[in-house]
Amino acid sequence: MTQVFALQAMDWLNLFLYYLSISLLAVGGAIATAPDMHRFLVERQGWLTELQFNTSIVLAQAAPGPNVLFIALLGWNVGLNAGGGAGPAAWGLGALGVAVCMVGILLPSSLLTWQASRWGQRNRDKRGVRAFKQGMAPLVIGLL
Repeated sequence: MTQVFALQAMDWLNLFLYYLSISLLAVGGAIATAPDMHRFLVERQGWLTELQFNTSIVLAQAAPGPNVLFIALLGWNVGLNAGGGAGPAAWGLGALGVAVCMVGILLPSSLLTWQASRWGQRNRDKRGVRAFKQGMAPLVIGLL
């Protein structure tokens, strides 16, 4: 069962900002923030049904690939609901939902990683950076 509602530009922006803010909290992976996503998407905003939320997570976990795929499915379902559930308009909004959610969840952590690696490269000759790298090497090998 799909819900039908209209999302305004501000709603899409709020969805994007929500995923931007939750991205850096996803230390255990995106799935660790699923309870908060449920509160936001199902309980607070009412953009998804309980069944749509649960099905999105189950499908993404069953499919091969990264666990973050459930975010794309959540965005897809929000867009489909905003577009009336079926047809080209709904699919277009579904694609917009996927883009908004995935860019929102991936952008902050990607920028943070990029900046940290640039900083590490710029400061690779400093004693503290070399000590950190040498100390982390056995830990990384052990975790692998």
